Amino acid sequence: MSGPVIAVTDSVFPTLDPAKAALARLNPTFRMSKSSGADDILAVAKDADAILVTYAKLPGELLRQLTRCKAIGRFGLGVDNIDLPAAKEKGIAVNNVPDSASAKCPITRWRCCWR
Repeated sequence: MSGPVIAVTDSVFPTLDPAKAALARLNPTFRMSKSSGADDILAVAKDADAILVTYAKLPGELLRQLTRCKAIGRFGLGVDNIDLPAAKEKGIAVNNVPDSASAKCPITRWRCCWR
C-alpha cells in the first residue's frame, strides 16, 4: 500500500531527514517544489495529501486548487504565510512548530490524519 503524498514547498534546512524519519512508517512520497512560486508549488501540491512549508506563501487562490490536502505543517513561528480562512474552508488542518530545528512536532500530528 502506498502512503500519503507530501509536498515540500521550500526548506532552509540542509536535509529533510528528520521529517522523513518521523513519517517513515506512513511510507510517504515526498515531492519538492522547484521554487517557492505559486505555479511550482501547485505543480507538486495539487493532489498531495499534505504540505510542508517554511517561508513560502500559501494564499487562498492556491489552497482552493488543492484536491486532496488534509494538513499543512509549517516549520517556524506563526502561520502568517498561510491563508487560514481558506484552509479552514477546505477542511485543511494547519499547525506549526516554533522550534523549527525539530521536524517531529507538526509531522507527529499528521499521523492522526492517516489513522
